[in-house]
Amino acid sequence: MRFKEKYVIPLLVVIFAAPFAGAWLVFNFTDMGREGGASHGTLVQPPRPLPDAVLYDPFSHSRTARLHGRWSLVYLTEADCGPACREQLYKMRLLRLAVAKEARRVQCVLVVYGEHAPFESWALPEADSGQLLLAGGDIDAYAPAASFRLAEGDEPVKAGRLYLIDPLGNLMMSYARDAVFEGIVSDLKRLLRYSRLG
Repeated sequence: MRFKEKYVIPLLVVIFAAPFAGAWLVFNFTDMGREGGASHGTLVQPPRPLPDAVLYDPFSHSRTARLHGRWSLVYLTEADCGPACREQLYKMRLLRLAVAKEARRVQCVLVVYGEHAPFESWALPEADSGQLLLAGGDIDAYAPAASFRLAEGDEPVKAGRLYLIDPLGNLMMSYARDAVFEGIVSDLKRLLRYSRLG
C-alpha cells in the first residue's frame, strides 16, 4: 500500500502536466495549427494605394458598387476574355463562395484594358452573376496596368495573376496563375477573420 501511495503525487503531476508539455512540443517542433501563418501569394510591399472607381454590374446594369469598401479579388484582361480569363473568373467565384458567411465582404472584379466595347454590351453567362467590371483606364490614366506591375518589365495583363485589394483600396497581394486554390482560401479566411474592414 505504501509503495502505491508514494507514487500518487508524482502521477498526479504527470497527469496535469502532460497536456501542457504536449502543447509545447507541438508548438515548437511541428507546423500543426500554423497552416495559416504564412501567406501563399506575393505580398506587395508597401501596399499600393489605388484610386476609387465605379464598378459596372453587367447583370443589373448598375454602377452602384465601388472598388473601395470591400475586399476585391481582381483579374486583369484585355478586351477579349478568352479561356484563361474565364478560368480565373470561375476561380474567383469559387474563392468568394469558399469564405462562406464572409462572402458578402468580398467582390470579384474584372479589370479590362485596351479598346473594348461599352460594358453595357457585354453578355456574360448567367454563371458569372456577381462579376463586376472596371475599365483599366479608371485606375491607370497614363500607363496601362502600371499599378499592378510587380517588377521592372512585368506585364500584369499577360501574367494571368489574381490580385487582392483591401477595402481601403490598397493592392496588397498577388497570386500566380498556378497558385494553390486552398492556399488562397486560407489567406482570405485569415484576413477576413482578423480584419474588421469591409
